[in-house]
Amino acid sequence: MRIRSAFTLVELLIVIVVLALLATIAVPSFSNLVNMAETVKCLSNIRNMEMAHLSYTSNNGGWMIKAGLSHGGVHGDEEAAWINTLQPYYESPLVACCPADDSPHWLPDGSPVPQSGGRYRRSSYGINEFTDPDLCPWGPPYKKILSVPNPTATVHFLEMAETGDFAGADHPHVDLWVGNVLAKASRHLQINQHGGELRTWNAKANYGFLDGHAETRTFGEVFKNRTLNNFDPAVAK
Repeated sequence: MRIRSAFTLVELLIVIVVLALLATIAVPSFSNLVNMAETVKCLSNIRNMEMAHLSYTSNNGGWMIKAGLSHGGVHGDEEAAWINTLQPYYESPLVACCPADDSPHWLPDGSPVPQSGGRYRRSSYGINEFTDPDLCPWGPPYKKILSVPNPTATVHFLEMAETGDFAGADHPHVDLWVGNVLAKASRHLQINQHGGELRTWNAKANYGFLDGHAETRTFGEVFKNRTLNNFDPAVAK
Protein backbone atom coordinates (compact mmCIF):
# COMPACT_ATOMS: atom_id res chain seq x y z
CA MET A 1 0.00 0.00 0.00
CA ARG A 2 1.53 3.32 -1.10
CA ILE A 3 1.11 6.47 1.05
CA ARG A 4 1.09 9.78 -0.77
CA SER A 5 3.66 12.14 0.78
CA ALA A 6 3.38 15.28 -1.37
CA PHE A 7 0.80 17.85 -2.43
CA THR A 8 -0.59 17.72 -5.92
CA LEU A 9 -0.32 20.87 -8.01
CA VAL A 10 -4.04 21.55 -7.56
CA GLU A 11 -3.79 21.23 -3.78
CA LEU A 12 -0.79 23.52 -3.71
CA LEU A 13 -2.65 26.15 -5.72
CA ILE A 14 -5.62 25.89 -3.35
CA VAL A 15 -3.32 26.46 -0.35
CA ILE A 16 -1.76 29.49 -2.04
CA VAL A 17 -5.18 30.96 -2.82
CA VAL A 18 -6.38 30.41 0.76
CA LEU A 19 -3.24 32.04 2.19
CA ALA A 20 -3.63 34.98 -0.17
CA LEU A 21 -7.24 35.45 0.93
CA LEU A 22 -6.24 35.30 4.58
CA ALA A 23 -3.55 37.89 3.95
CA THR A 24 -6.00 40.28 2.31
CA ILE A 25 -8.20 39.97 5.39
CA ALA A 26 -5.44 40.10 8.00
CA VAL A 27 -3.39 43.03 6.67
CA PRO A 28 -6.22 45.61 6.75
CA SER A 29 -7.33 44.28 10.14
CA PHE A 30 -3.82 44.68 11.54
CA SER A 31 -3.58 48.14 10.03
CA ASN A 32 -6.90 49.09 11.62
CA LEU A 33 -5.70 47.83 14.99
CA VAL A 34 -2.55 49.93 14.72
CA ASN A 35 -4.60 53.00 13.80
CA MET A 36 -6.97 52.40 16.70
CA ALA A 37 -4.08 52.03 19.12
CA GLU A 38 -2.55 55.30 17.90
CA THR A 39 -5.88 57.08 18.28
CA VAL A 40 -6.34 55.79 21.84
CA LYS A 41 -2.78 56.75 22.82
CA CYS A 42 -3.28 60.22 21.36
CA LEU A 43 -6.53 60.63 23.31
CA SER A 44 -4.62 59.67 26.45
CA ASN A 45 -1.98 62.30 25.68
CA ILE A 46 -4.65 64.96 25.27
CA ARG A 47 -6.53 63.96 28.42
CA ASN A 48 -3.29 64.14 30.40
CA MET A 49 -2.64 67.63 29.01
CA GLU A 50 -6.16 68.71 29.91
CA MET A 51 -5.72 67.38 33.45
CA ALA A 52 -2.41 69.23 33.71
CA HIS A 53 -4.16 72.35 32.45
CA LEU A 54 -6.87 72.09 35.11
CA SER A 55 -4.12 71.84 37.73
CA TYR A 56 -2.43 74.84 36.17
CA THR A 57 -5.62 76.93 36.33
CA SER A 58 -6.18 75.85 39.93
CA ASN A 59 -2.70 77.02 40.92
CA ASN A 60 -2.81 80.24 38.89
CA GLY A 61 -6.04 81.92 39.88
CA GLY A 62 -8.04 80.36 37.07
CA TRP A 63 -5.87 81.81 34.28
CA MET A 64 -5.56 79.59 31.22
CA ILE A 65 -2.33 78.68 29.43
CA LYS A 66 -1.01 80.65 26.48
CA ALA A 67 0.42 79.80 23.09
CA GLY A 68 3.94 80.96 22.35
CA LEU A 69 5.22 79.10 19.29
CA SER A 70 4.44 81.27 16.30
CA HIS A 71 3.96 80.35 12.66
CA GLY A 72 5.92 82.10 9.93
CA GLY A 73 9.33 83.61 10.44
CA VAL A 74 8.62 85.66 13.55
CA HIS A 75 9.43 83.87 16.78
CA GLY A 76 6.84 83.98 19.53
CA ASP A 77 7.15 83.95 23.29
CA GLU A 78 8.98 80.70 24.06
CA GLU A 79 8.77 81.21 27.81
CA ALA A 80 4.98 81.59 27.69
CA ALA A 81 4.40 78.60 25.39
CA TRP A 82 2.17 75.99 26.99
CA ILE A 83 4.67 73.18 26.30
CA ASN A 84 6.83 74.90 28.90
CA THR A 85 4.24 76.23 31.36
CA LEU A 86 2.52 72.82 31.63
CA GLN A 87 5.74 70.85 32.16
CA PRO A 88 5.86 71.43 35.96
CA TYR A 89 2.55 69.56 36.22
CA TYR A 90 4.10 66.34 34.88
CA GLU A 91 6.34 63.94 36.78
CA SER A 92 8.08 63.06 33.48
CA PRO A 93 8.63 64.94 30.21
CA LEU A 94 5.36 66.13 28.68
CA VAL A 95 4.31 63.82 25.83
CA ALA A 96 3.74 66.32 23.05
CA CYS A 97 3.97 63.92 20.09
CA CYS A 98 0.98 62.02 18.71
CA PRO A 99 1.96 58.43 17.76
CA ALA A 100 0.31 58.94 14.35
CA ASP A 101 2.33 62.09 13.64
CA ASP A 102 4.61 61.56 10.62
CA SER A 103 5.74 65.17 10.26
CA PRO A 104 9.10 65.56 8.49
CA HIS A 105 10.02 68.46 10.78
CA TRP A 106 10.93 66.66 14.03
CA LEU A 107 14.48 66.64 15.32
CA PRO A 108 16.98 65.01 15.08
CA ASP A 109 16.53 63.89 11.46
CA GLY A 110 13.85 66.24 10.18
CA SER A 111 14.08 69.45 8.20
CA PRO A 112 13.14 72.95 9.47
CA VAL A 113 9.54 74.07 9.14
CA PRO A 114 9.08 76.21 5.99
CA GLN A 115 9.18 79.97 6.49
CA SER A 116 10.05 79.54 10.16
CA GLY A 117 13.54 80.94 10.37
CA GLY A 118 15.03 77.49 10.87
CA ARG A 119 12.74 76.27 13.64
CA TYR A 120 11.50 72.69 14.07
CA ARG A 121 8.29 71.02 15.15
CA ARG A 122 7.93 70.99 18.92
CA SER A 123 4.48 69.51 19.39
CA SER A 124 1.77 67.61 17.55
CA TYR A 125 -0.72 69.59 19.57
CA GLY A 126 -1.87 73.18 19.81
CA ILE A 127 -4.45 75.17 21.73
CA ASN A 128 -7.57 76.87 20.44
CA GLU A 129 -6.74 80.57 19.98
CA PHE A 130 -10.07 81.54 21.59
CA THR A 131 -8.81 80.10 24.89
CA ASP A 132 -5.62 82.18 24.83
CA PRO A 133 -6.11 85.45 26.76
CA ASP A 134 -3.94 87.35 24.26
CA LEU A 135 -5.04 85.72 20.99
CA CYS A 136 -8.83 85.63 21.30
CA PRO A 137 -9.81 87.17 17.92
CA TRP A 138 -13.16 88.72 18.84
CA GLY A 139 -15.63 89.01 21.67
CA PRO A 140 -14.56 89.23 25.30
CA PRO A 141 -11.12 87.71 25.94
CA TYR A 142 -11.54 84.44 27.82
CA LYS A 143 -8.69 84.90 30.28
CA LYS A 144 -9.88 82.56 33.03
CA ILE A 145 -11.47 79.16 32.73
CA LEU A 146 -14.53 80.24 34.72
CA SER A 147 -15.22 82.93 32.11
CA VAL A 148 -15.91 80.28 29.45
CA PRO A 149 -19.69 79.73 29.20
CA ASN A 150 -19.60 76.03 28.30
CA PRO A 151 -16.23 74.34 28.97
CA THR A 152 -17.64 70.90 28.13
CA ALA A 153 -18.35 71.99 24.55
CA THR A 154 -15.33 74.26 24.01
CA VAL A 155 -12.33 72.79 22.15
CA HIS A 156 -9.03 73.41 23.88
CA PHE A 157 -6.27 71.08 22.64
CA LEU A 158 -6.18 70.09 18.97
CA GLU A 159 -3.81 68.51 16.44
CA MET A 160 -1.60 70.83 14.41
CA ALA A 161 -0.82 70.31 10.70
CA GLU A 162 2.18 68.06 10.09
CA THR A 163 3.48 70.12 7.16
CA GLY A 164 3.44 73.74 6.05
CA ASP A 165 4.16 76.91 7.99
CA PHE A 166 1.85 75.95 10.89
CA ALA A 167 3.77 72.73 11.58
CA GLY A 168 5.96 74.60 14.07
CA ALA A 169 3.17 76.56 15.77
CA ASP A 170 1.21 75.66 18.88
CA HIS A 171 -2.09 77.29 17.87
CA PRO A 172 -4.23 77.78 14.75
CA HIS A 173 -6.02 80.95 13.62
CA VAL A 174 -9.66 79.99 13.52
CA ASP A 175 -10.58 83.58 12.67
CA LEU A 176 -9.10 82.99 9.20
CA TRP A 177 -11.44 80.08 8.43
CA VAL A 178 -13.70 81.94 6.03
CA GLY A 179 -14.28 81.28 2.36
CA ASN A 180 -12.68 77.91 1.59
CA VAL A 181 -12.96 76.67 5.17
CA LEU A 182 -11.68 73.13 4.63
CA ALA A 183 -8.54 74.24 2.82
CA LYS A 184 -7.73 76.91 5.38
CA ALA A 185 -8.45 74.73 8.41
CA SER A 186 -6.34 71.93 6.89
CA ARG A 187 -3.45 74.34 6.54
CA HIS A 188 -3.57 74.91 10.30
CA LEU A 189 -4.72 71.54 11.63
CA GLN A 190 -4.22 67.88 10.77
CA ILE A 191 -7.97 67.38 10.67
CA ASN A 192 -7.57 63.84 9.28
CA GLN A 193 -4.95 62.60 11.74
CA HIS A 194 -7.16 59.68 12.80
CA GLY A 195 -9.25 58.93 9.74
CA GLY A 196 -10.87 60.26 6.59
CA GLU A 197 -9.44 62.43 3.87
CA LEU A 198 -7.80 65.79 4.38
CA ARG A 199 -9.94 68.78 3.39
CA THR A 200 -13.20 66.91 3.92
CA TRP A 201 -15.90 67.38 6.54
CA ASN A 202 -15.59 63.69 7.49
CA ALA A 203 -11.88 63.94 8.35
CA LYS A 204 -11.27 62.71 11.92
CA ALA A 205 -8.92 64.01 14.59
CA ASN A 206 -8.75 64.10 18.37
CA TYR A 207 -9.86 67.14 20.34
CA GLY A 208 -9.54 68.02 24.01
CA PHE A 209 -12.17 70.11 25.79
CA LEU A 210 -11.78 72.61 28.61
CA ASP A 211 -13.62 70.42 31.12
CA GLY A 212 -10.85 67.82 30.76
CA HIS A 213 -12.32 65.21 28.41
CA ALA A 214 -11.11 64.27 24.91
CA GLU A 215 -12.94 62.88 21.88
CA THR A 216 -12.35 61.73 18.31
CA ARG A 217 -14.57 63.87 16.09
CA THR A 218 -15.02 64.68 12.44
CA PHE A 219 -14.21 68.23 11.43
CA GLY A 220 -17.85 68.74 10.49
CA GLU A 221 -18.83 67.95 14.08
CA VAL A 222 -16.59 70.61 15.61
CA PHE A 223 -16.90 73.33 12.96
CA LYS A 224 -19.80 74.15 10.64
CA ASN A 225 -19.50 77.93 10.37
CA ARG A 226 -18.63 80.97 12.46
CA THR A 227 -21.89 80.84 14.36
CA LEU A 228 -21.97 77.09 14.90
CA ASN A 229 -18.71 75.54 16.10
CA ASN A 230 -16.87 74.29 19.18
CA PHE A 231 -14.01 76.79 18.97
CA ASP A 232 -15.70 80.10 19.77
CA PRO A 233 -16.87 79.83 23.41
CA ALA A 234 -19.68 82.25 22.69
CA VAL A 235 -21.39 79.78 20.35
CA ALA A 236 -20.03 76.38 21.53
CA LYS A 237 -22.82 74.03 22.54
